Amino acid sequence: MSRNFEEAIKERLENGFKNWNGGYDGWLEWCNTLYEPDAHYNVYGQRWTLQEYKDAMGKLFTIFDMELGEFDNMIIKDDWCAIRYSVIITNKQTGEKIEQHTMEFVHFKDNPEPAGARVIEGWALSDKQISAH
Repeated sequence: MSRNFEEAIKERLENGFKNWNGGYDGWLEWCNTLYEPDAHYNVYGQRWTLQEYKDAMGKLFTIFDMELGEFDNMIIKDDWCAIRYSVIITNKQTGEKIEQHTMEFVHFKDNPEPAGARVIEGWALSDKQISAH
């Protein structure tokens, strides 16, 4: 893999984090450019298709406001990256806030522009699990 591809992954993630904090619609817009259409996302032991992941996040966004914080760490090597970041989660009914720390491992695909670096599959785990139930 080229250094340019690693830089493209970094730019994709940094730009996405800047644009993510606009609620579900903003998240969907980013999601549609970040992930390959046949991508999978693994969270809390479940392997979801991209649509299943979108649906699950849609349910969470009805109950919580979720604001991405800063990257704590980012390691990129070839077509893989590991990122650790914080998320501030606010319950829309109670106003209660929690800070969650998430670790992700992500496998990318190098596409010609304009698609560029996009996720094939991701794995995530957080120190606090929230639920739409």
